[in-house]
Amino acid sequence: MRRDGVTWVSYLSLALFTFFLNIQGNILPFLRDAFGLNYRWVTFHPAALAVGLILSGLIGERVIAAVGRRHTISIGLLGLVVGALLIVVATAPVVSIAGCFVMGLVGGCVLVTVPGLLVQWHRDSSSAALGEANAFSYAASLLAALSTSFFLAVGIGWRGGLLLGAVLVVALLVFARSLPLPEQAPAGAAARGGLPMAFWFHWLALVGVVGVEQSTLVWAPAFLEGVKDASRSIAATGGAVFSAGMLIGRMSSVPLLSRIRTMTALYGSFGLLVPAFGLYWVAQSPVLYFPGLFLLGLGTALLYPLTLALAIDQSGPHGNTASARASLASGVAVLAFPVLVGTLADNFGLQIALTVLPVVGAISLACLLIGHSLGRAETTPRAGGR
Repeated sequence: MRRDGVTWVSYLSLALFTFFLNIQGNILPFLRDAFGLNYRWVTFHPAALAVGLILSGLIGERVIAAVGRRHTISIGLLGLVVGALLIVVATAPVVSIAGCFVMGLVGGCVLVTVPGLLVQWHRDSSSAALGEANAFSYAASLLAALSTSFFLAVGIGWRGGLLLGAVLVVALLVFARSLPLPEQAPAGAAARGGLPMAFWFHWLALVGVVGVEQSTLVWAPAFLEGVKDASRSIAATGGAVFSAGMLIGRMSSVPLLSRIRTMTALYGSFGLLVPAFGLYWVAQSPVLYFPGLFLLGLGTALLYPLTLALAIDQSGPHGNTASARASLASGVAVLAFPVLVGTLADNFGLQIALTVLPVVGAISLACLLIGHSLGRAETTPRAGGR
């Protein structure tokens, strides 16, 4: 797989989007203290970003059609900076919430554009390219956490991480200013109509796998501390263990997919989830639940990028639309699933609530299998050569 200028701009754009997406979790406690917010007001920040992502997923392909991929990515990157600066200068929660909304709505143009671009540019190795892109994105999320800690340690404060992200965006825009990005060819008569049914089953699978990933990441520390009686430091380490499994899993995408098929990798990933979740769920000691979390991260790592690659590939000439709707799937999952688990936890306890995750994983696998079967049927020539 070639890693040229187009590939690196795509990787780094997606990584910077993830940087700003995940730095939220690190700065929310400081926003809460600065404005004296209760938990309800705090949750408006990630909710605003998710709503922005959903809207971006609904209109993203129109933006691409109007201004092209290059300008859409640039608009998205600048939207991330504007949203971050609104949070930096905020003197009231409505301003910081607006900044999160701008990050989702305008910054979401990056998430709308880059996957379709990578699938077109790396047609024969799109799954590996998306897997590697998401590995860089996950590394960027770790950088977001580390940068916040660093700037706090040196006395600059939590805003330093957001400003670092803004500087990195400007550097990327300068690097990419003269790099031509491929546009999707205009759709012909054969491309008229909507996305095929196979895509929508893959879309449902996307919602599920993103929901499993986000819910595990969000609720792992609370589960370890509240259910397993781990100390707060041990519980925080659990989230890092899951992230390490995710990062290693996504970095393995290129060598792994050069040896096995995409669907085989997905079957293996789903198969790993069951014993990994079981170990994590029943273990009473870090000696056991840490390996469970690591394996859970490893099994979850490739579900999103590989399902995304298959979904866009199933869309045929509607790649920009498919990429936008995939962004919509992420927004829906980020908005709904952590809240769903939290609501179930309030009523039945967190340990029972988390059992929804393997159920969602099984439903996602079923949707993936149906979508894959429909996709094969739609591309099989009819009898008589028609």
